[in-house]
Amino acid sequence: MRSLLLPLLVLCVPRLPGTLAQGEGCNHTAQAGLEGQDARGERGTLLNVSVSDHDRSDSLLLSWDEPEGGARGYFLALSPLGSGMLLQNASAGPNTTSFWFHGLTPGTHYEIEVTAMLACRDTTSQTITAQTSPSAVLNLTLSSSSSSSLRAAWAHGHGHRDGYSLALWHSHSQSLLRNVSLLPSTSTFLFEGLQAGSEYALKVSTLAGTRQASTSAHQWTAPSIPTQLRLSPASSTSLVASWAGAAGAAWLHLELHNLLTQKVSMSLSARRGLSSYTFQHLHPGTHYWLGLSATAGPYTALGPNATAWTYPLSPDNVTLSSAEEQNSLEARWSVPGGHRDFYLVTLQEGQDSAPSRNISVGGDNDHVTFHGLSPGQQYSVQVVAVAGPYRASAQSSAAWTEPRAPSAVSLSSQGSPHRLLASWEEASGEGYLLLLSLAEHPVHNSSLPRGATSFTYEGLHPGSLYSFEVSTVAGPYTSSPQCISNWTYPLPPEQLTLSNGGHSTSLQASWRAASSGSTGYTGTLWETKSQEQVRNVTVGSDWTNVTLENLVPGRQYTLEMAAVAGPYRSPVRSATDWTYPLAPSGVTLTNTRRPMGLSAFWDKAAGDVDQFHLQLYSKSHAAQRNTSVGPNTHNFTFLGLSPGTQYFLKVTVLAGPYRSSSHFATEWTYPLSLANVSVQPGREPQELRVSWVESGGGRDHLVQLSVAESLSIIRNVSVPRGVTQLALQGLVPGSRYRVEIISQAGPHRISSQTAIGYTVPLAPRALSASPASTARALAVHWEAAAGHRDGYLLSLLQEGSSAWPRNLEAGKDSTNVTVAQLEPGTCYLVRMWAVAGPYRSLPENTTGCTVPAAPTNLSLTNPGSSSELYTFWNEPPGRRDHYHVTLYSLSTQSRIQVQTLSPDALNTSWTQLEAGSKFAVQVTAVKGSLEASSINVTQWTYPLAPVNLTLSSPSASALVVAWAVLGRGAEGFVVDAHETASGTPVGHTLLGGHARSHILRKLSPGTRYSVAVRATAGPFHASTPNLTHCTSPLPPAAVRLLSPGHPDRLSVAWGAPAGGRDGYSLTLYRAALGTVAATASLGSDSHNFTFTGLAPGSKYLLEVASVAGSFRAPAGNVSNWTYPVAPRNVYMTNQGYPNRLSASWRAEPQGQEGYRLLLYHSGSGTVAANVSVGKGTSKFTFSGLAPGHKYLLEVLSVAGPYAASAGNISDWTTPSVPQNLSAVAEGNSSMLISWDSVPGQQDECQLWLRDPRNSSLPWRHSLARGQGQHLLQGLIPGRNYSVSLSCVAGPYWSSTKPLAVPVEPDPVKDVQCLPESRSLYLNWTSSPGDVEAYEVVTERLSEGPPISRLTMIIPSSEASLEGLEPNSSYQILVSTVGMNTLRSQAVALLCSTAVEPLPPPLRAEVFPVEASSTVIISPELFSEENGQIEYYGVIATTNDSLLRPTQEIMSSTWYDHYYGTEDSYLAVLLPNPFHQRSSPNTWRVPVGTEECGHSRATCNGKLKANEQYR
Repeated sequence: MRSLLLPLLVLCVPRLPGTLAQGEGCNHTAQAGLEGQDARGERGTLLNVSVSDHDRSDSLLLSWDEPEGGARGYFLALSPLGSGMLLQNASAGPNTTSFWFHGLTPGTHYEIEVTAMLACRDTTSQTITAQTSPSAVLNLTLSSSSSSSLRAAWAHGHGHRDGYSLALWHSHSQSLLRNVSLLPSTSTFLFEGLQAGSEYALKVSTLAGTRQASTSAHQWTAPSIPTQLRLSPASSTSLVASWAGAAGAAWLHLELHNLLTQKVSMSLSARRGLSSYTFQHLHPGTHYWLGLSATAGPYTALGPNATAWTYPLSPDNVTLSSAEEQNSLEARWSVPGGHRDFYLVTLQEGQDSAPSRNISVGGDNDHVTFHGLSPGQQYSVQVVAVAGPYRASAQSSAAWTEPRAPSAVSLSSQGSPHRLLASWEEASGEGYLLLLSLAEHPVHNSSLPRGATSFTYEGLHPGSLYSFEVSTVAGPYTSSPQCISNWTYPLPPEQLTLSNGGHSTSLQASWRAASSGSTGYTGTLWETKSQEQVRNVTVGSDWTNVTLENLVPGRQYTLEMAAVAGPYRSPVRSATDWTYPLAPSGVTLTNTRRPMGLSAFWDKAAGDVDQFHLQLYSKSHAAQRNTSVGPNTHNFTFLGLSPGTQYFLKVTVLAGPYRSSSHFATEWTYPLSLANVSVQPGREPQELRVSWVESGGGRDHLVQLSVAESLSIIRNVSVPRGVTQLALQGLVPGSRYRVEIISQAGPHRISSQTAIGYTVPLAPRALSASPASTARALAVHWEAAAGHRDGYLLSLLQEGSSAWPRNLEAGKDSTNVTVAQLEPGTCYLVRMWAVAGPYRSLPENTTGCTVPAAPTNLSLTNPGSSSELYTFWNEPPGRRDHYHVTLYSLSTQSRIQVQTLSPDALNTSWTQLEAGSKFAVQVTAVKGSLEASSINVTQWTYPLAPVNLTLSSPSASALVVAWAVLGRGAEGFVVDAHETASGTPVGHTLLGGHARSHILRKLSPGTRYSVAVRATAGPFHASTPNLTHCTSPLPPAAVRLLSPGHPDRLSVAWGAPAGGRDGYSLTLYRAALGTVAATASLGSDSHNFTFTGLAPGSKYLLEVASVAGSFRAPAGNVSNWTYPVAPRNVYMTNQGYPNRLSASWRAEPQGQEGYRLLLYHSGSGTVAANVSVGKGTSKFTFSGLAPGHKYLLEVLSVAGPYAASAGNISDWTTPSVPQNLSAVAEGNSSMLISWDSVPGQQDECQLWLRDPRNSSLPWRHSLARGQGQHLLQGLIPGRNYSVSLSCVAGPYWSSTKPLAVPVEPDPVKDVQCLPESRSLYLNWTSSPGDVEAYEVVTERLSEGPPISRLTMIIPSSEASLEGLEPNSSYQILVSTVGMNTLRSQAVALLCSTAVEPLPPPLRAEVFPVEASSTVIISPELFSEENGQIEYYGVIATTNDSLLRPTQEIMSSTWYDHYYGTEDSYLAVLLPNPFHQRSSPNTWRVPVGTEECGHSRATCNGKLKANEQYR
């Protein structure tokens, strides 16, 4: 990256170095000998002139060394070599050692002369020649016209050139193929004979002398199209594709389409060299289309295509069973995975399986139903799956049609309770199965031969429902049964009874159940007298009692009942009884408000009633009254009773033999009231006394006390009869009460006359009298005492007066009163009472005086003095003792003087006061402790003028005015300012009394002003003399410090401020050190300046100040940087890391602030990292980069906002490889290599397989992008391999650590055993591959303790096992041992030695089997020596020759046995009975009792029909 060229700023110097005055004492002779000496070539001998272009084709940088003693300046001249014509000239000032020539022609030779102007008018010169770099070609393109050629074209760059050099590389092999030199006028070239489908890189270099400029381009040749594409099935889930002629393509793209779903099933991209591929994990029976295309860079060529089918899968679990319809069979199968065109289903009939029917169904069907078949015929079915030209078939087991059931079935009881007759019509079949059941429990099971049509059942239960079933039997099927039911006759109920059980609306019937069964009982309830039917009753057969609800109380009923069984009834039984009568309700005894009588009332209850019986009595009287009334009477009155007495009443109902009584009712007779009730206050305010006269009646009295206003009862005192007075204490004083006496007898009361009374109130508390706010009133205050009152009475008597006291009344809620129209300054005696009704409290006394009157018309005057004031007032009315006159200083907020004067005084004076202060005076009339003050009046004393007035200018538009004061100062100050020359007012400001300075703003810079300050105090003021001063100038405006593009210069410019000034002062500081780098003083009309000879890449601070007289006004500091020097010797390498790149460069001690490193992605140009480092840093490492990526690095020197680039360099990160390469065996001689996804980017990844026994190059396989596994096939069993994965990116390779891949040897085949009595001879087929030996493990199978295993290593494929036990079973395991020490899967063989003659057995190991498939096992079948055994297994088998269950039988399931081909399976596991403390005699083990469906788990499933088990 190149920095932007800035315009060159040429400074005009007043005197050139060549015209400098000759100094005294110059040694001209010594210098003259050096004139005219030139040093030609790349570097001079005097000034050491050197030239470089810094990769710029139109510029040259000239550098030289400053001569000893320095130079006054330099002249520079540039001209084309050999032309003698001056093309550019320039001059440079002292301290300059470099200069740029711009705008030159690329590829051109130039001659440059540098002349140094020395002291004493001497010069020294040096000439040097240089050539600019040529321009690179423009618009370079590389296009492919065919698969074996590339055409390059370009446009000429600006400037001169000697010719072109073209270099063509093969990108994959990184080899140089062609190197061509061309004339400078050539712009195209054709490369022929190239490899098809390959990437090439072209570099075109423009040559000019020893310099060159290069441009590069990349392009691919077009690919060639593969041929002979074939696609064929390998299995039901794989297709093999092969082709030829694929060497002319970088990538092959294979796309497999599922023609059924019209979707892409698999896409594959493979590098050059692949000629076949196996597509796996496809759908069986599916039609696929494969397309092939070749790709090389941007070019794609479509190749041939092919189609093929995968093999279909055969149907699973083909079954043939009865359908829902008669004479129909349904074929069912499990639909296998994948697809198919259709199924071909063939029904085969009879033992010879002759085809009967053919039908085709869709590929998604899983069943077919055959209708209209012959009953009882044997059938089988074959199902064939068809997909394209391929077929897969499966066969079902045999099935039969079912026979028909008998018709016209009947079951008759013929009137008998113990017999039933069954009959039916004959149906086709081998015979009949008969079943008679009672309550779903079989009682008779029989079979009859063909031709029988009836059967009689004897000895049955009476009143019972029997079910009869008859079925037709034909072959393995039994027809669905024909069912019918009927009853035997029932027996009647016994010991029937009817009773009410004390209930008035129900009767309970009970009986003894008959000895035989029945379906229930039925009965009828009648009213005995009217013979009307009430209801019918029906209950179940298990009932022995029933409750008849909702009957009429007290009524007689009759119940008739019989037993019922189905449609039959037994003889009738009967019983009778009455319901219990109801007691009367609503029994009450009421008072007629006569003290001598009571009335009784009641309600008639539901039901029948004969009469009512009444019983009245009292606990206080021994006499009792009894009476009876008719059933229609509901009240009765008792007279002649005692007043105030409690009576009790009971009413009883009579109905038939039963009676029912009500609850007791009670009532009192009324008492008599009292007379002459009176209420009086007690001895204390909280007490009342109540008295009365006894007038007879009642048991006791109740004295009720209530507050008269609210009538709420607050006291309720019970007094026994005979007491005539009562003292009520704890009442509220001053309250009005109401008293009432109630005579009480039970719930009845009678009241006396009402009496009203008051309690005496309490006197008020804390009585006080104080002056009111006016001089003619007293404020009387008090606190209310406890209790209540009607109001207050107040009396005021003037002390020393013989007049009557003044009386006032106050409300009951008042606590203060103001008494007006009194004499000012007079004392009074105050008395006060609380009043409640006619009663007063004790009096409360106090005294109080009124406030005197305040003076009026007060004035405070100033006689014109700064220290005296006078006070006057008028005499107020009333009396007083004396005056208090108080003077306050409002300036200090304090009281300074107090005078006490006689009551007749009317004026006074004040002296020695503070000048310029404000005062206030107040006159107070005093009477005892009471005072009355006048209003305050104020006045000022004259102020003193300010002193020590000074002026200063803090800024160009302001003046600061400052002064001092004598004493406490003044109320305020006034500042007046005028322009001295014109007298124009510029300020009039009012300030507070605390002000001692003021700033006059918005003034003109550099202008003289006149200022005066006045002190004010109220209406009075005093001024200072006028004082003059001028303002300071303004600083420069818009100061800018610019870098003109040279690393040793900075330019400054500014704007002229308002106002006048003498000139400007410039100071340049080094920012890092804070020292002064340069200074300058300029005139008032200057606006810019340039500093030269500065340090490159350094920060500077500049201060520009306006100068006017003694004032100096600097502008704010500005800063900028000089341009930095670009870094050198930049280098970048990955150091073997996939995610790091390390950069280094030569770090210069000066010339920059730091470095910025920009890392770009080569392809996209996006920034991958942006890092800034310090100036002393010379290297940096980028981490966290993407593996296998190409990056571009640009290193820039940074100084402030400026940067200088060193150009771009590039490198690659090494590609990454997976860390967890793993291998898993996949069948014979195959190994599946898997790995995680490879992070980052790679050009290519390969899988390398090395055979340590084969010293040739490793086998390599190129992997597709994103591929995560690969299957290695054809490996030699028993051999060790190593696998590694390598990836390439750019020029770098990375590989995983080699993974050891041992291949397991193949197991042996065809193991055969030839038994002898005490030996076994074994032989087998040898295993292919690297076989070291064979391992034979022999273990005897015994029920006793474990026997040790015998292991043998055999080098050949046969072995002889000697020393074995006769008639014993052995398990033999034969394994292959490979050269890599791995062992193959063991091949197990069960072999038994020959049987030697044995004595006859002691017991027969036979156990019975019940008809319900339950095995009865006796303890004799077990041995005490088998106590270590946890479980015993029961094996169900149809194989009569089976001696001992094999391991396969132990792992076989009911599913394998029932639906498959196994003849045995483990039915149930039995825990060892010897683990129990007490062993039972037998163990019942059910076999074949569960319905398992299609479960493949261990299950005790149902047994097959028509099979013999043992």
